[in-house]
Amino acid sequence: MKSKIIIVTIASFICFSCSKNDSDESTAQSILGKWNYKETIINNVTYTYEDHEPCGKDYIEFYNENSLKSVDIFGCEPITDWTGTFSKNGNTLIIYNGQENITTEIIELTQNKLSFKFNYDNDGNGVLEQTISVFDR
Repeated sequence: MKSKIIIVTIASFICFSCSKNDSDESTAQSILGKWNYKETIINNVTYTYEDHEPCGKDYIEFYNENSLKSVDIFGCEPITDWTGTFSKNGNTLIIYNGQENITTEIIELTQNKLSFKFNYDNDGNGVLEQTISVFDR
């Protein structure tokens, strides 16, 4: 299940746009930096991300204005799961994870929270499910 949630979360980073504005904080915040995996919501069912270690949290990091990576903390050592690129135009973010582009819509982007939604075939049955990925700092 962990790999499915990671894939879904990564896919959701591929593209998204801001639609919620908390005193202009959402649009003013930068997506750059480390974002810890928190939870994924698939068709209104919440799956809490529980694979963090006591010595560190797994995360996705946006850096260098157009690069990103997904990092798993294993045995207290950071291991890069994958690297990719992204582009952000207004509220739309497109991420390429080395295999595919995914388009998402930002629900919230503040100093400490990032969430976005997208459609993705999470279980491989050919049907797209509404998916929301949630991250914190």
